[in-house]
Amino acid sequence: MIVASPGAETSGGRPPRIVFAVAGYPAIGLGHFYRALMFAREFPSARVSFFCMRPSAPFAVELASTAYPTAAQRGEAPAREILRLAPDMVVNDFLDTEAAYMEVLKKAGVALVNFEDQGPGADLADLVVNSVYESPEEQDGRRLYGHKFFCLRDEFLEATPRSFHPSPERLLLTFGGTDPSDYTRQCLKALYPVCRELGMTIRIVAGPGYAHVDALQSALDGGLWPGVFFTHVSNVMAREMQEADVAVCSAGRTVYELTHMRIPALVLPQHEREERHGFASEESGFLRLSVSEAGESGRIAGAFAALLAKRKALYDNMSRYDFSGNKAGLVRRMAALLEEKTSLE
Repeated sequence: MIVASPGAETSGGRPPRIVFAVAGYPAIGLGHFYRALMFAREFPSARVSFFCMRPSAPFAVELASTAYPTAAQRGEAPAREILRLAPDMVVNDFLDTEAAYMEVLKKAGVALVNFEDQGPGADLADLVVNSVYESPEEQDGRRLYGHKFFCLRDEFLEATPRSFHPSPERLLLTFGGTDPSDYTRQCLKALYPVCRELGMTIRIVAGPGYAHVDALQSALDGGLWPGVFFTHVSNVMAREMQEADVAVCSAGRTVYELTHMRIPALVLPQHEREERHGFASEESGFLRLSVSEAGESGRIAGAFAALLAKRKALYDNMSRYDFSGNKAGLVRRMAALLEEKTSLE
C-alpha cells in the first residue's frame, strides 16, 4: 500500500488510529500539548485521540479535549489504557519514558514516535525527536537531534519576520504556557523603568496555565505599570512577535519561534532541564542567564542592557536559520512509519 497523504486508509480499509500520549502541568509547561495538536492536524484522514498522562493539569486536558476525543490516565498502567484505544501509532510527548511502558506498546506492534525523550524507553521507539537538545551525537535516522528538526506552527509559517528597527520600540515578555517561576512579574518589575526611559512599550503574553493572571491584571488595572499590555489569549504569539523588537522568554520552543521571527531575546531557563536546551546562545541570536541568575533583578536588568547593545549583531545571527521546511519533512517520516505498520495488518 502507498500512503498518498498522511492518514490514508490501512490495508484493512479503515482509517489509521493515532493516539497522542501527552502531559502538561506547571513544572513542564504546555509545549507538549501544543506540539501534539500541531501534528494531529497533519493527519486529517486518521482517527486521532489524546491520552493525558498523569499528572496533567485540568487546563491541559481541556486544551486537548476542545479539538479531539480525550481520555485521562486512570490507573497505574497507562500503556494498557492506551492500547484499549486500538492505536496503530502512539506519539509520546511527555518527556522521558520508562522501558516497561514502552515494552507493552512495542509488543502490541504499534508504531512508536517519542518527542523530547532521553529516558530508558527511548531505545524502544521507532523514531525519537529531540529537537531542543543540540546533541553532538551522529544522526542515525531513528534518533533526531537539534534545531533542524524543530517544527513551526502554522501561524508562524504564515507570519512575516520582523525587519530590523535601529531604535527598539517594543519589548515582548512571554514565558510559556505556565511560567511556574513567575518570571513575568519579576521581569516586568526589573525592566519597566528601563523601557519607560527608552520610550519602549511592553507587551506580555501568558499561557492558559499562568497562575498569577488575576494578580497581574489587578496591578495593571490599578495603574501600577501604565502602558503595559497583557493578554493570555491563545494563538496570538506570531502576531505579537511581528511587532516586537526584543523579547525576554524562557528556554522552550519560544526561542525557535523568536529565531524565525528575527527577535533577539534574553533567555531565562525555568528549571534545570530547560538549562540543558542548548540552542539559545549568542551565536543564534540570544543572551541567556542561568537558573540561579534568573532570580536576580539586577542580573536581568544588566543582561537586558547588554541585549540592546548587541541587538543588530544578534539579529544578523538569527538570519542564518530556517525552520520552515522541518515540519513537512518530519510528517513524511511519521506517515512512512505509519504506512509500514498498518500495511502489515
